[in-house]
Amino acid sequence: MRKVNMANTRIIAIATVGLCLLWTAASADGLDRFKKSIESQIPAGTMTYKSSKALGDSGFELVDVVITPPPSDSNPKPQPIAIKTVTVETLDFDAVEKQQPPLFAKVKFDGITTGSNAGGFDLKQMAGIDNVSADFGIDYKLDTDKKIFTLKRLELNLNGLGKLETSVVIDGVSADAASKPDEAMNDASLKTADVTYDDHSLLAKALPIAAAMQGSDPKALTAMAITVLDGARAGQGAAAQKAIDSLVAYVEDYQKPKGPLKIVLNPPGKLSNADLSNAKTADEYVKLLGIQINYAGTRASTPGEVPAKDEDALDKKKE
Repeated sequence: MRKVNMANTRIIAIATVGLCLLWTAASADGLDRFKKSIESQIPAGTMTYKSSKALGDSGFELVDVVITPPPSDSNPKPQPIAIKTVTVETLDFDAVEKQQPPLFAKVKFDGITTGSNAGGFDLKQMAGIDNVSADFGIDYKLDTDKKIFTLKRLELNLNGLGKLETSVVIDGVSADAASKPDEAMNDASLKTADVTYDDHSLLAKALPIAAAMQGSDPKALTAMAITVLDGARAGQGAAAQKAIDSLVAYVEDYQKPKGPLKIVLNPPGKLSNADLSNAKTADEYVKLLGIQINYAGTRASTPGEVPAKDEDALDKKKE
């Protein structure tokens, strides 16, 4: 009888420990998981924050974050980067805890501020910028069953300078794409993508300084860019010429663009990296990628090349 009671006691003890472990795992929120799997791996003194809170079981928020990058040869005295709020709505902690790339994440960095020496680049010299204030967000997911990678949103807002937004859908991406990028490129196929850049003052500030650093001036630099674009435009079809003319118009209006520049890629069929490697002309790229370029302005210069191909006439000759 005593042996039976001892056996029962052991069973109860084991069950109790198991329940405690299950309760601990179930009660771990996003902040707990961040502290355990991410913060513990960050070198001391590299990151600090004033306050924090959990956002469900896979999210967290950090307030008044300061990141001090480690010194490097190119940047021996890096300036601290302050971030007002880091918001992680959801993160693949299971992958992080296994030291693997997260399969999904939705993260926002609001109120990023740094001095003119950002990431080792002298912004004061390059663009006459004393400091940078920015917001950054990313939202992506890899569906491992369907092998579809969806970048729902990537947004970089350089406050007062410009804003970049993009989204991408890629087919044929496996879970080990990060560890085998070459194979991933061979198997992947672009489904859709779009990029929108809304310039506020960045180009007007950066282009004259970039020209001066090359011993040139903005007019010569933009003329060279237009010459290159018109070189790709010569002898191409109407769709390619229209797309290039939109780019030329944007270059001409760099001091004060007439709205955002939007580039949309919508391939009509499955598109592989090999297909892109074999493309040589603007017509081929436009056809393969389904390129559409939208900009409210129109080019002021006259392109000095042959007229657009009469594609309908060419088709009739082939018949």
